[in-house]
Amino acid sequence: MDRQGKRAAGGKGAFSSPGRSFGVFSTSTTKLTYLTEPPNLANISDPNVVVSFKNLLKKDSTTKTKALEDLLSYVQGLDSEKGGAEEAVLEAWVQLYPRLSVDNSRRARELSHALQLELMKSAKKRMERRIPSIVGPWLAGTFDKDRVVARAASDGLTSFLNTDEKMAALWRKCQQQILEYATEAVIETPDTLSDERSTTKEDSEAKYYRVIGGSLSLVLNLLKRGDLDKIEEDLDKFFREDAVWSMAAAEDSFVRKTVYQLLQTCIEARPESVRSQLPRIARILLSDGLKSNQTGSAIDFVQLLTNLTRHFPEVWGTKKSPLDRLHSFVEKGSQGSSWRYWQALDQLLEALPQRDTTSDSAANFLKAMRIGFSRREEPRANAMYATACYINAFGRLVSELTPSVKFVEENFYPLTRQYLHPSPEYSSWTAGGQPKLFRKGWGLVAGHSDPELRESASEEWTRLANAFISRITNSLPAVSKEFEKSQQAILAEGDRWFAVVEALLAPPSHDAETNGSAKIDLADIVIPPSRQVLLKALELLSRRNYKPFGAASVLQSALTKSPRLFEGGGAEVVSSFFPLNDPSKLAELLASPSSPYLLQSVNAIGVIPHLSVSYERIWASFVNTALQQEDISSPVLVSLISSSSATPLAHHHEALQAFLLKACYACATAASDSWGLFEAVLTFNSLTESQGQKLAADIVDHLGSQAQTTGLRALELILRKKAGLLSHNEDLHVAAVAKLLALTEISDTAISSKAASLRALLDQHANGEQRPLLGIIQENLETAGPFSLGIETLVEQAKAAATSPDSPHEDLFPSSNVWMSDLRPFLRVSDPSLALTNSVGGAYFLVKDTATPGKTSNRDRAGRSIPARMAMYTSKLLSSGFNLTSLPPQFQVELLCLLYITVEVAADELTIPGSGGLWDVWNENIETEVEDFLATGRAAINETVKDAKGWKDGSLAQDSLAESLIRVLLQQAGDSSALAFYSAKALSDLLQALNEAHGIPNNLESRFSQLGITKATPENVFAGIAFITGYGEALASSASVTKLCNKLVSDIAGAFPSLESTLRVMVLLNACISVYESGAVPVENRRQVFAVKQMTSWTDTPDEMSPGLAAETCKGLQRISPNVKQVYGPYWEQAIEYALSLWGKARQDRHQSRLAYLHSSIKLVTTLETMEEPNDDLEEALASHSTAISEGLLGLLKLPRENSLPSRIVDALLCRRVEKIPLGDLKDPSELYPLVASDSRDIQTAAFGLLHKAIPAAQSQLSIDALLDKQQVRLPEELLSLLLDAPTLEAYPDELLANFPTPVRCYLLTWHLVFDALGSSVPKVRSDYVDQLKSENYVGPLLEFMFDVLGHSAAHPLSLDKEGFTIDNILQYDIKLADAEPEERNMHWLLTHLYYLVLKYLPGPFKSWFLELRSKQTKIAVEVWMQKYFSPLIISEALDEVSDWTTKQEPPAEDEKELIIKVSKAAKEVTAGYEVDEDTALIAIRIPPAYPLETVTVVGVNRVAVNEKKWQSWLMTTQGVITFTNGSIVDGLAAFRRNVVGALKGQTECAICYSIVSSDKRMPDKKCGTCKNLFHRTCLYRWFQTSNQNTCPLCRNPIDYLGSDTKARRG
Repeated sequence: MDRQGKRAAGGKGAFSSPGRSFGVFSTSTTKLTYLTEPPNLANISDPNVVVSFKNLLKKDSTTKTKALEDLLSYVQGLDSEKGGAEEAVLEAWVQLYPRLSVDNSRRARELSHALQLELMKSAKKRMERRIPSIVGPWLAGTFDKDRVVARAASDGLTSFLNTDEKMAALWRKCQQQILEYATEAVIETPDTLSDERSTTKEDSEAKYYRVIGGSLSLVLNLLKRGDLDKIEEDLDKFFREDAVWSMAAAEDSFVRKTVYQLLQTCIEARPESVRSQLPRIARILLSDGLKSNQTGSAIDFVQLLTNLTRHFPEVWGTKKSPLDRLHSFVEKGSQGSSWRYWQALDQLLEALPQRDTTSDSAANFLKAMRIGFSRREEPRANAMYATACYINAFGRLVSELTPSVKFVEENFYPLTRQYLHPSPEYSSWTAGGQPKLFRKGWGLVAGHSDPELRESASEEWTRLANAFISRITNSLPAVSKEFEKSQQAILAEGDRWFAVVEALLAPPSHDAETNGSAKIDLADIVIPPSRQVLLKALELLSRRNYKPFGAASVLQSALTKSPRLFEGGGAEVVSSFFPLNDPSKLAELLASPSSPYLLQSVNAIGVIPHLSVSYERIWASFVNTALQQEDISSPVLVSLISSSSATPLAHHHEALQAFLLKACYACATAASDSWGLFEAVLTFNSLTESQGQKLAADIVDHLGSQAQTTGLRALELILRKKAGLLSHNEDLHVAAVAKLLALTEISDTAISSKAASLRALLDQHANGEQRPLLGIIQENLETAGPFSLGIETLVEQAKAAATSPDSPHEDLFPSSNVWMSDLRPFLRVSDPSLALTNSVGGAYFLVKDTATPGKTSNRDRAGRSIPARMAMYTSKLLSSGFNLTSLPPQFQVELLCLLYITVEVAADELTIPGSGGLWDVWNENIETEVEDFLATGRAAINETVKDAKGWKDGSLAQDSLAESLIRVLLQQAGDSSALAFYSAKALSDLLQALNEAHGIPNNLESRFSQLGITKATPENVFAGIAFITGYGEALASSASVTKLCNKLVSDIAGAFPSLESTLRVMVLLNACISVYESGAVPVENRRQVFAVKQMTSWTDTPDEMSPGLAAETCKGLQRISPNVKQVYGPYWEQAIEYALSLWGKARQDRHQSRLAYLHSSIKLVTTLETMEEPNDDLEEALASHSTAISEGLLGLLKLPRENSLPSRIVDALLCRRVEKIPLGDLKDPSELYPLVASDSRDIQTAAFGLLHKAIPAAQSQLSIDALLDKQQVRLPEELLSLLLDAPTLEAYPDELLANFPTPVRCYLLTWHLVFDALGSSVPKVRSDYVDQLKSENYVGPLLEFMFDVLGHSAAHPLSLDKEGFTIDNILQYDIKLADAEPEERNMHWLLTHLYYLVLKYLPGPFKSWFLELRSKQTKIAVEVWMQKYFSPLIISEALDEVSDWTTKQEPPAEDEKELIIKVSKAAKEVTAGYEVDEDTALIAIRIPPAYPLETVTVVGVNRVAVNEKKWQSWLMTTQGVITFTNGSIVDGLAAFRRNVVGALKGQTECAICYSIVSSDKRMPDKKCGTCKNLFHRTCLYRWFQTSNQNTCPLCRNPIDYLGSDTKARRG
């Protein structure tokens, strides 16, 4: 078979080439044919690489792809510095690459190009030498239709040819090899490229066209880049191949386009070569090409024909007209091409050689064009260009022919008719042409030399007008259902009519055609019929009371599009359009459906210069009438003022000005919705300047009211349409800025974001001055109210103002005098329990003035006071990067001092929130805000600490910011006022920050000695406490502190509770002792003993001791007692009794007052109890007061409490001590049940911990009492009362529930205690508990809440694996570990554990609840979750229980046998057998995977001794016992044993077989009436048969008849 013998569809026009060898059987093969010999792989060293190369020869694409990937990895792993790929690999690859580059697998082609690049990188110059061998397929790959493949080939080339010059050099250098490859490729056939035995026809043709396309693309680029003189002969050889030209009719669009582009290039570069092949080209293109499908290549094909025609017009021949040749091609339309097809076709038609064309031939061609552009598949975007092409073709034919009227009527007039009034009759004329396209055609007809044609044009327009008038006149009346549709049709047609008129009457353009058709004036043809249409439309309007709005739209279209119709006496005609002299008629017009169109007509009149006088009169009449009609005034006026011509008229119409001002303000205040009027007023400047300023001022003033959305919308329109109303008035501009800044703080994000955007828009029109902005900032800092600007807003404005050189930085911060004045009323210590939360401790007890009188502070809408706003603003501004050094030094110190003191006050208020402080309202958001303020405030202050570089070595300048701040705070701390106290707190924090940042200063001793603290006086106590707590443990080696400590201990010996100085001494002493480690106080032991004796002596007069002194005394005893633990004396007992007395009187004291002394007294007792090697007096005192201590601690648990940080600190300490109370001291556990419901988590935990131990201990005695009394036992009512108010998901939002609220925690912990009782009770008591819980419906609410929280109700159950819950978490709940987890995880852990306990102890109630559950998705989620996580555990425990019971069975009685039990955990099965004779009655209890939701099944394995009915009864009884005894398999086994033993009780052997069980598994049931012996029926029957008599085998007396003879009886 010849290689040219078979082509794809594209080769059907090819010619056989003489002298070609038979390719299939030829010994000479190309690189691309599948018959190419495989490469020699013997020299490749790596066997894996050999395997990969062999796989490349396989036919399977997947195998090839995998092999290429392996080779790619292999080559990438080679080190190019060591030589890279070996020669044998390169040789093999060069032979395989051409075929792989055209493989049918896209991935294989992509990988082949990638591998080629990697080989280039690896082998470098060795591979470069082989480029001529593979340059053809590599370059051909860049033209692959698949973009990924083409990119892979291109990337490979550009990686080492990175410039256009290098790429061009490659083409020139290898042009011979490229052309040889292209020639070889073009002579291939589908049969030589693919094996037809293993390749489908589609794949074979796809590969063939891929090869041909690459070959043609290579030659195309050679013609553009190569040196053609050197390859002239080879090019001629290539072009002599029939396959090159036959591809012009190929089925593949890419190949066709490439052929057309190649031929285009040849026409320009090698015209003589084309001329020599012209007959062949003409035959292929004009014969096959025009007839074949050109989808995807039509534009290139037409462009080729155009260029070929221009260079070689003889190509069309003489036998047939070019139009006749093009007829079938044009009839197909653009064949999916873009609009450029019709432009190209127009150029081709213009280039065609002129021939004698008949009218019929021309008409047929135009008809073919109409069929082409009216095809359904023709893109709509092509319509205009197709129409233009058609009209141009019609114009050329009219110019060439002597057309008849019929020719024009048949081939042109329908185009206008169909455009004006589409109808099915002219459906083939449907086109999207623009009216301006009709100008040329009508110009040719109207300007033709033939008078008949000109007359026919006038007659056609008259005909069109009459038809349109008929449709207007016959349009449906308003009462018709189709009225709207009918008028819309007239509206659309009128718009099209005057669009055409506008195009035909338009003056000629500068690029008008030279044929003169565009210069012909068509007014005489178009204007008379158009005016007739207008008159009839107006006549219809007047007759039908202006209801046919279609007729009104005709007038509007005429005025807007064809003003030339109204030249020459047009003013009088226009004035007659409207009933200006009849107000009632004019009002009727404005209220009619035609009103919008007639109003637009009025605006159109205003645009026509010669109708200005008529316009003013008409406009005024319409406005006056509209103002009198309130219901229609707004929409009418919108239309009337929406014209630049109306602006001067509106300014002089006073009534209109008043109405517009009122209507616009009504929009801004939400009293009206006439936003169209508002926008029109601003757009067309309908208000005068003064009225516009008034409107803007009123809108700005209204912004603070409720109608914020409408006010902002109105302001936005002003800013966008006429911003000068605000920017030219400074006062109004400042007011607008303030209002917008206030609105940015509103919680409504829509309003705040809109206000922010308007603020930015307003800034665009500002003059750049910042002084008004500084005034706004200061005003909002020094005053506070509901409309004050937010802190963030003020900070942003300050940052913006700071960038201006005209803004003094000092003016950006609040006044220090105003700040201090407003801060003084808040400097008070109202809660002494704060001493527990701060390092200054008892200093809180020393503050004298608890409330400083001052002015009442105003607050903003968030409840912030003026000092709070100032401090928040300052901290945020400093933390934003503001440079503090730009301020005056003294102002820096004052600012930081005030900020520090405010931070300290805010920290106390955050600890114990309350009203009347810096913040008046407290909630979660305010708490977060205060926390953020404390963080940013301290961070801003700490920034100043970093600059104190000379702090450690003592070189810090005295005028430095840090030293100045220390001096000011020390000066302010010199009395007992609240200001002095908070200054001391600030000083303590400042010293700590300095020490942390730079280390302890070397001059510490001198710094402390300069304070001059020798005794605790009101003037130095706060300063001393600040220094001691500020330096902390660093003072342990200080001689001054040691001396002070000794002095204070000595002062204690002479102190009494009644003395005012005693409290100061104790506070300062405790501060000093805290510096030292326990037992390391540098005071003589004897002095400490005297101090302890003196302090314990104060307990004799407790009434003289204030709560603060009591707290400090206990704290002092607690810290000194370890130092004197070896000293005997009564003060140990006195200390314990004093602590007990404090606990006893705690109920009478205020909550805030008792917290401090409770905390220190509990720590005192704990210290005494845990003291190592105590003396005998202490041990006896502790032993004698042990019970009293326990009772006292339990009493403290029951105290009423408030939720505050100090209270939580005391509760935590108390509960840690309560956990150690012995169970023997817990006399009545019922007293603890109410504590589980406490609001304090610590109290809940303590109560639960005690009950968790007490309840199981009490159950053993309770079980004994219940068995003895034989009475039903019930759970404690106090415990169950905690389950009455079950939580629900509706009562707790997700945010609240995530924090594990204490009521929910109480409910779940109570359930845990219930299960403690169930788990530690005997079966009988447990059964009573279960019945009680079930009857009173306690379980249902628990399960509903459980599965709502865990997500089962929403079909998204909690994933225990993702949450990290293990089996241990399911089986046990440790409250201490759980409390250390996040609250939500804690709750999930407890719920998960409770669900496990429900399944374990309450399977029956759980199953009942599950069966009654209505939600199917919840059921599915619960069952799947249980089966995955819980059922395996429950099953395992049930089987373990059986195993345990088996080992603990009591020995059977003499006439009984032991129940044989086998447990199989793998099979989840229990088998139980009872030996009877030599057989065993055997059952199996099988546990389902969804146990305990699904009940166990009891099946019989081996029935013995009873009939089937009895046996089934036993099985049902066993299963029933398990089901109805709370799922206990042990109870079921016991029931089965009882049944078997009961059935065998009293049974004797059969006197015949000497067995109890017969062969039919029955017991002896036939008794002899004489001797009373029992026999098996089957045995007795066999006896009768063998003995031939019906007598007893023993006594020989007759026995009653046994019944009929059966096979069963014979045995």
